[in-house]
Amino acid sequence: MEEETENEAGTDVPPTAFSKMKNLKGGNMEEEEKSIMIKKSDLWKYSTFLLVAVVLIGAFFMFAGNGTPTGNTVQQPTGQDTGNGEVSVNLEKLIQSDTPIIGSADAPVTIVEFSDFSCPYCAAASGDNAELVSYMQQRDPSWEPIITNLMEEIQAGKVRLAVKYTVGHSGGHPAQLVAWCLNDQDSDLYWKFYPKAFANQNDVEDISKMTTLAKSIGADMTKLQTCIDSKKYDSRFDQEQNEGSKQGIRGTPAFLVGKTGGDTATIVSGAVSYTNFKQIIDSL
Repeated sequence: MEEETENEAGTDVPPTAFSKMKNLKGGNMEEEEKSIMIKKSDLWKYSTFLLVAVVLIGAFFMFAGNGTPTGNTVQQPTGQDTGNGEVSVNLEKLIQSDTPIIGSADAPVTIVEFSDFSCPYCAAASGDNAELVSYMQQRDPSWEPIITNLMEEIQAGKVRLAVKYTVGHSGGHPAQLVAWCLNDQDSDLYWKFYPKAFANQNDVEDISKMTTLAKSIGADMTKLQTCIDSKKYDSRFDQEQNEGSKQGIRGTPAFLVGKTGGDTATIVSGAVSYTNFKQIIDSL
């Protein structure tokens, strides 16, 4: 029985087969080995070149946009900035008959929030997610959430708040559809759902859990399911996304704050502290 020899790949090969491999192409094994070595060398050079290229491209995108951070932030609008953080916009035209809104129509200040139930900073700004509020206050002990504090101004008749959709994280479509359909039933149901959805943000992508949440606040489940199945609000996502984009909204949360009936508004970007937010309201 012939002795077996182990090849480079660790597989046992009989000497006769190994001899045939050596004799391939006229038995010029040394030239073949040199060729393999050259190819490996070239491969190393190409790999190094590719790695450098990837790093350079990554650096370009990281610093593109003058260092503007990415994520749930909002850039200043382009083409509509009138100076001093204002944009030219008639807020009344952004508010449709079925837009969720709270507060007196006679309130001197109107605020339009662009939000996404899946957006962590929106949940923080709402003040309804204790974990995220705690996170923000650990970063800045003076930080206060916007919406829960704003409700005092709304109840006093000083402000009215409308909410529009803009994608800011994973989308939150199930929660948003339920919210729109609840508003279709009764606007009070929407405003009961709004804080609960943010408080249960881990569930906003689950339609079953969102409808269960709706049931817990007294929704008519037959009407709710009929509304969802009708897909009447499916096109609203793109519609409101486009409305926000026209005003320079690039992320969430974002707020347009202006005089009711006016033609300009101040754009507030991100989950700023309510103290800063109220200064804008008081300046109007």
